Amino acid sequence: MKTIRLATAMVSGIAAAAALIVSFAATPTLAGTPGGGCSATVRIDSEWGSGPRGGQIVSVTVTNTSAATAAKWAVSWPLVTGQRVRTAWNATVSTTGSTATAVNTRWNGTLAAGAATTFGMQLDGVFPPPALTCDNGTTPPPPAADFTVTELDNTRTVTLRVGQTLAVNLSGGYRKPDLTGTALTELSSSGGGTTGQPLTVLYRAAADGSETLHSDTEAGALWRVAVNVVGVPPSGGGQTVVVTATNNQGSTSLAVGDTLVVSLPGNYVPPALSAEGVLSLAAVSGGYPTADPLLARYVANAPGQVDLSSITDAACRHQPTPCPSPQVRWLLHATVTG
Repeated sequence: MKTIRLATAMVSGIAAAAALIVSFAATPTLAGTPGGGCSATVRIDSEWGSGPRGGQIVSVTVTNTSAATAAKWAVSWPLVTGQRVRTAWNATVSTTGSTATAVNTRWNGTLAAGAATTFGMQLDGVFPPPALTCDNGTTPPPPAADFTVTELDNTRTVTLRVGQTLAVNLSGGYRKPDLTGTALTELSSSGGGTTGQPLTVLYRAAADGSETLHSDTEAGALWRVAVNVVGVPPSGGGQTVVVTATNNQGSTSLAVGDTLVVSLPGNYVPPALSAEGVLSLAAVSGGYPTADPLLARYVANAPGQVDLSSITDAACRHQPTPCPSPQVRWLLHATVTG
């Protein structure tokens, strides 16, 4: 790797000297591509000679295209055979193989939304402007998946509605599962296999059907999760069932598309589900520690059985002296039919 770090004043003098030998006024040329939260545009300020025996003075403008202030930026581009970066100013430029990367200095890395800064270079060789990529770390992460499975979920079955997402997070060494049907589509993946990095794959439920995700490692570890995808129930087509503290240890029956409302006193915590996919949480408010009445709303997604469980809580239970009264548990058995 070759790294160039030059003071602005010294390099500006080199650039000025190089400009004296320009035999003609080069027409400014623009080229730029947006990237991860920023864009980079290159301009040829001057050039002399031709091909690998010539040279160029270029300037690159980096603009923060995100809505947030960025604290850093990096611009990368491929080097043509015979081209190299001789000097640079207002950036630290390094080359690895045939790729050059410029990163900000300590005084021009922070850019507010829409703000821009410029760095310059003297290049050996006369070539067309390169295609630049830019990243300043402000690209928002992908949204969280509706469901996530790990190595602990081996042999488990998951039920999704069309449109929901499933994340697979496995340790390094696991291979990415292959899709054999149309129920799931892959949105993104990283790591796994020979990379040594944790495997992360994000899927979207695309159509009714089933898919079994298989993965393994070179050491022989096996992992499997079965995924059932069901269609979205028609809106407004189901009934609403309300349960309260009096339904403790009871049961209720729902149909796909129905809504289940759990209404409990404010000292209960939001109910936990014994299985995913059968019911999905639509909204929740109140409950411990707010002291407001607990109201949780669920939508029946797919046929199956699931238990909803809650328990009372109080501030004194989290202090050294125990509460004098025991906690009260609440349990409901729900069955969803197609």
